[in-house]
Order: sequence, then structure tokens, then C-alpha cells
Amino acid sequence: MIKNSEVEASATPYFKNLSRKDYIVKAWEIIAKEGYEAVSIRRLSKELNCSTTTMYRHFKNLDELLFFTHLRSLNTYIANIIITAPSWKNAWDIHFGIWELYCDQAFRNTEAFEIIFYRNYDKDVSASLKEYYEMFPEDLLNVPPMIKHMLKIPGFYERDYYMLQNLVEQGELTESAAKKINHIECNLYLGYFKYIQDTHIPEEEIPAIVSKFVGEVKEIIALYLEHERKTELE
Repeated sequence: MIKNSEVEASATPYFKNLSRKDYIVKAWEIIAKEGYEAVSIRRLSKELNCSTTTMYRHFKNLDELLFFTHLRSLNTYIANIIITAPSWKNAWDIHFGIWELYCDQAFRNTEAFEIIFYRNYDKDVSASLKEYYEMFPEDLLNVPPMIKHMLKIPGFYERDYYMLQNLVEQGELTESAAKKINHIECNLYLGYFKYIQDTHIPEEEIPAIVSKFVGEVKEIIALYLEHERKTELE
């Protein structure tokens, strides 16, 4: 005699009409409740009621799926930009404000931010970001146009340089200064990021570290611009 559970199992389509977005949303739900370690192909197939092989119709492997899922970690960063941006009064406020919000989330989510921005993938990150925001256009609602463009730039140095160009256009920096500051502040940030990864800083200490980093960036830029002015006078 065939049991009801066996009938239901046989009636389940081997390949369900699932999309890449369905997998990303489900993986994120699992991560939000139980952490990244809880995500597996077997777990996803059980949650989505499909075959374990179905995922391979949409992703090369679990790592590719997790890469797209990690992009959801940017949502808090984006939301904070939307909330804070109206208080920024000039190009310097924008520059330092973005650094502060970015560091706050990156230092709290080092694994996600490393996977998104710093590891080398055989997949074009720029194309991945474009595809992700086409699947989740709501993630960019109410984001200022300049910030929206910045978020779609995959390279870490390139994103910062794009923001520095705003200062160049407003006469706050020369092109040569922007290039040097881009190199200095990005490398300083990466040093902080590596330190936090290696030492596992408690989350309650993150705001103080972010403040320290932004303060040092401001000091370095001020000293560099002072040096540049003195050089011009000579």
C-alpha cells in the first residue's frame, strides 16, 4: 500500500518553477534566523520543496548563490544613507558620511563585505551587481542618483575615487590630490578591516573604531592639503 507521503513526494515536480531570486530570498531568510553556516543545498531544497539538483539550473554552486545572498547585507548600509543623506550639507559631508556608514557596516559584517568586495571571483562583479539590483530594484528606492551610481561600481578603489571626483568638480581637490587621497584612505581602511577580522572586535566597540578611522582620514587629508598649498606657494 502506498503511503500518502510517498504520493506527495512523487507528485512534487523535479524541477519547480523557481527563479534565482527565490533561492536568494530563501537563503537570506535562513541566514537572518540561523547564520550563514545553516545554508546548504539540502536545506534549501527542503525549504523550497524541490530537488537538490534544481539549484544548479540557476547557480554554478552554493558559493555563487551565497555571493548574491551576501549582497543583501548592503541593505542596512543603503537604508542608513537614505536616512542620513539629507543632513549632509556639502561634498565633504557626503564623502566622510559615506565612509562612516560604510565602515560601520563593513566592520560589523566582515565576512559578507569581504566576499562582496575583496575576493576575486571568476564572475564579473559589475555584472553581478547589475543583475542583483534588477532582481531587487526596491533596494535602491529613494537612493540619491550619485549614491545609486556609486553602489553599482564594483571596484573598492574605483568607488572611492568616484566619490572624490565630486570634490574635484566642486573645486575642493585637484585631480592629483584626489588620486593620492584615494590611495591613502583606501589602504588605511583595508588596514583597519584586516585588524578587525583578525582580532574579532566586539560589536559594541565598532562605533569607536569607526570614529577613530574617520578622524584619521580627516586629519590625513587636512595635512596633505596643507602640504599641497605650501608647495604651490613655494
